[in-house]
Amino acid sequence: MKTGFLSIILLILLNLVAYGQSIPGFEFNKEYTNIKIEAATPLSIKMEMRKGGLYQFNLVQRGIDVALVLKDAAGKQLLEHDSPNGKNGPEIFEYAPLNGGQYTLDIKRFEEEGNTATGIVSFYVKSFSKAEIALKEKTKKELVVENAKNLLTADIDHFWEAYDHLKNCKTYFDSLTCFQNLYLDRATDGLVDFIQVRDFTAEKFVESVRKNAANYERVRENTLEVKKAEPLIDEVFNELKAIYPNFKPFKACFAIGFYRTGGTVSSNFVLIGTEMTANGQKEGLAQRVKNIVAHECVHTQQPNTIDTNAIVCPQLYGCLSEGAANFISELVNNNMDKSDYYDYGELHEKELWDEFKSTLCAENAKNWLYNGGHSKDRPADLGYYIGYKICQAYYNNAKDKKQAVSDIIEMDDPIGFLQKSGYDKQKKKG
Repeated sequence: MKTGFLSIILLILLNLVAYGQSIPGFEFNKEYTNIKIEAATPLSIKMEMRKGGLYQFNLVQRGIDVALVLKDAAGKQLLEHDSPNGKNGPEIFEYAPLNGGQYTLDIKRFEEEGNTATGIVSFYVKSFSKAEIALKEKTKKELVVENAKNLLTADIDHFWEAYDHLKNCKTYFDSLTCFQNLYLDRATDGLVDFIQVRDFTAEKFVESVRKNAANYERVRENTLEVKKAEPLIDEVFNELKAIYPNFKPFKACFAIGFYRTGGTVSSNFVLIGTEMTANGQKEGLAQRVKNIVAHECVHTQQPNTIDTNAIVCPQLYGCLSEGAANFISELVNNNMDKSDYYDYGELHEKELWDEFKSTLCAENAKNWLYNGGHSKDRPADLGYYIGYKICQAYYNNAKDKKQAVSDIIEMDDPIGFLQKSGYDKQKKKG
């Protein structure tokens, strides 16, 4: 009986070794790297947290999707965290305990079809000092003031503060928490939307700065000049209202990204990637700001749905939407940023239209828009040019120009709009 009992205890201990992992002597503010996670071997970490403290959990997944589960001393689950980053990328959350004592963090394979059985994670749990917690509270109050403005620019300052702090970072997780705490966690309402729309993460910013440090340094002065843009934004809004009475002004947010987005929109904001808008000579900066803001403002006014009676024509619709934003921006500012695609289009307009028309209602516009990565023998984004020329033709043929502006912005029947523009007939004659 006694031997059998000992055998059972030994078997249990062996199973604990085989099917569980722990970290003895866990320390806050210390990196734990390259830990293997398997379905049968989750990682369980015990830590002492203080009442009134604030803790940030940073984990990087490599080849496996994991969930983080926090429990109190009694084993009660307090929260479970799993962001939609899949098998690679960061998991970050903060926790402020109501009571001091021992807590347990379990890092386990997320149970879903398609997730790998084995992968690697690295993690770091930051314990904020009282001074750091006080700074967070101060930032919250400052953001209330900033978020009440129509033009938000505080994120520009926050980015450069994080960027400058990188020189004090000695490890990878130091760099991650730098961007997380000094930039992303201090986001204005506009940057919060930007984070969602463009999937901004601390990990991506660390990588972007590593690759593009010279580019960031080059545009720094110009990005700070953009902070003076409020009168320019007012000009754009006033001009849009003059030619389009239904214009509903949006708030604008200038933040800094990782050289992928000049501008986009959310349901509440015109979102400007300042590092791209500010790229170039300082002399033309004010005009570039006005052009991109006008372009993105047009997108905020466009309908989100197509007329249910209209022919579905995704390629044409996508290009008309971008071309309309360029054309109206030109009307507002008496200027347009004419990229390489415009000059190329002017030289090859008829042959481009014949090519475009042959796939007019393709299910997407991948060969005409946002195709910089695979357009080898000619400029990318030629769909902007095609859409612009159709809108220009529509406007030039219209007797009532103000109504034409409304028609262009509110276009929800791409085939009908193309027919009314007369553009195809012009090209046939050409």
